[in-house]
Amino acid sequence: MTESLMTLQQASEFLQIDPDTLRALTRQGRIPAMKIGRQWRFDPTLLKKWVQEHSLAHAMEHATGASKRRRGSKDE
Repeated sequence: MTESLMTLQQASEFLQIDPDTLRALTRQGRIPAMKIGRQWRFDPTLLKKWVQEHSLAHAMEHATGASKRRRGSKDE
């Protein structure tokens, strides 16, 4: 870890989501984070990796859904 950890506010600005949304996703274990004392901290490197992985997964899911819809319309 070469970059310093982000606070919840900094991470929410980086991800461009509401801090309450980020807090909820973090509590659900859906975003990489660590709790130091009573506060959440985020490793910028892990957040960037998470964004890339989830962007790719979303794109793949969207592409798969679109191809299924196209195939379905031909069969009707």
